[in-house]
Parts: sequence; C-alpha cells; structure tokens
Amino acid sequence: MSFYQDIVWATALCASMIVLTFLALVFRRFLSEKGRARRDERDTAITRGYLKRVAGHPIGETKRWPREARLAAISRILPLLRGGERTRLLQIAELDGVLSETIRASQSLSKTQRINAIQLLQRFGSEACIGRLREMLARDQSQRVRLEAAFALAANGALPPPRETLRILNALRRLPTPLDSALLRSAAPLYPEQMLLLLDDDLPDAWRAQIIDALGWSENMAIIDTLGSVASHDNPEIRAAAMRASSRLGHPAAASWVFAGFRDPVASVRLQAIAACVRLGLRDAVPQLRRLLADEQLWVRLRAEQALEHFSSDDDGAQLKVAAQ
Repeated sequence: MSFYQDIVWATALCASMIVLTFLALVFRRFLSEKGRARRDERDTAITRGYLKRVAGHPIGETKRWPREARLAAISRILPLLRGGERTRLLQIAELDGVLSETIRASQSLSKTQRINAIQLLQRFGSEACIGRLREMLARDQSQRVRLEAAFALAANGALPPPRETLRILNALRRLPTPLDSALLRSAAPLYPEQMLLLLDDDLPDAWRAQIIDALGWSENMAIIDTLGSVASHDNPEIRAAAMRASSRLGHPAAASWVFAGFRDPVASVRLQAIAACVRLGLRDAVPQLRRLLADEQLWVRLRAEQALEHFSSDDDGAQLKVAAQ
C-alpha cells in the first residue's frame, strides 16, 4: 500500500468518525428533547395536582412522582400563593414528606450541607421548617450555622426575642459585626419594646450603639424620646447611632439634636448629622451647612456641599413647578 493510499484511508476513517460522532450527538439531542417533553408533562401534572389539592378539589389516583420533581413544583408554585393558600400548600408538602429530605440534610455532619438546607428551610417557612430552624439556632455546634439559622428565622418573621437571640449566639462576649447589625435591624420591627429594655442592661458601648441604630428600623415613633436622650451620650459611636436611627425613623422631633450634631467635636457624628438632615428634609439647616463648608475635615466639607446641592436642586424644582402652574 502506497503512502497516498494510507492518507486516503486515514482521511476516510477520520471522516467516518466525525459522521458517527455527529449522529451520536443528534441522537442524544433527540432523546433529550423527548425526555424534556415527558418531564414537562410530568411537571405540569404535579403542579396541577397540587393546585387542585390546595383548592380542595378531588384529584383521583396520583402517581408516585420523584421527591425532587415534587419539591421543584412546590418551589415554583409557592411564590404565587398568599395567605391561607400558601399555608395549605406547605401543610400538604409536609404530609407528602417532600420536605423530609431537606430536614434530614439539616442534620448532616457537613456544615456546608446544613447551611444549604437552611436556605431551603427559609424558602419554604412551614411550621416544620421553622421548628427545625429554631432547633438549629439553639443547639448547632457551629457559630456560622446558628447565625444562618437566625437570619432564616428573621426572614420568616419568627426570630426569638432579641435578648434570647444574643444569648444563644454568645454575641455580647465579642465585638459586633455587620451581620449582627443586620440581625438586630431584622428583630427591631418584631420586638421594639424588648429592644428598649436591652438598653437598661449594662451593655458594652459597641453593642449599645448597634441596638440604638437598629431601633431606627422599628418604625415605632414612641422611641423618639429614647433617641433624644442618647443623642448627647459621651460615646461618639452612640451619638452617631442616634443620628442614623433618627434619620431612618423620620420623626421631625429629631431636628433639635441633629442641629446639635453639626457642632459635635467628632467628625463621624457631624457626617451622620448631615446625612440625617438630608433624609429629614431640614431646610432650616442650610445656614449651618454653609458653615460646615469651612470644616477642618475634608469629608465633612464634601458632605455639606452635597447636602447644599440637594436642597438647592429641590428649590429649583419647586420654582419650576410653580412657574409651570
């Protein structure tokens, strides 16, 4: 066999392999499309069955669908339901044992699997899920897992009282973190009175500042007097937290200590006072903001300039609106 014949045979062999590979890919795509049609039909049947059961309609004999398929169907339906329908769907899912594997995964030895399970438990938020999350918050050996469970409970409006949460997380024995701040802000709308009671305890100033900051997220106007009393605290972090909480709460009575914050010796407090002034819309603060343009701190001068531009643009917009009328 000559050299050229070898080349021809090699070329033919390569071409045959390419054709066979192409045919295999086409056949695989055919099977995939055929399987997708069956999966779509199955998912539609599962979804229709759950919707009928939620509405109380008879469904007759049902097939034993895979747990993963039922879980995926419930995940798709859940965001579309509210109130009693959502509760009934979760109850049916628990009766079907759909969430049992997720609850079992939350007991895994792997911390990563437990955290992944917490995310699913948070998404569903049924009675069994909330109960398991509370158990993980109270008894899990990992601080990270307990913190994730606390956030999952907060997302479902089921966080324990703040004093209990801080005790379980051993939070007061360390410095607060941004995660602690977010957790306290989540608890504030649920337990505003208990957050106020925490301020009567002998707390480290760092934690006192975080609790005061979180009170601004409580949407409870009754705390405004407490914010006024701590706005002149010796610790600048607490004074700054009072400014943040006041601006978040949006109560006009905060104007008196916001104006006092412009003269605070600590730059961070002056910055928070400027931010609160803008958020509260205190136009009477414009003369004091102009004086802050000569502040010794660069960031204070910049924020004061931005605040003046904000009020100036609002005035220009109001004048244009009056002229148009």
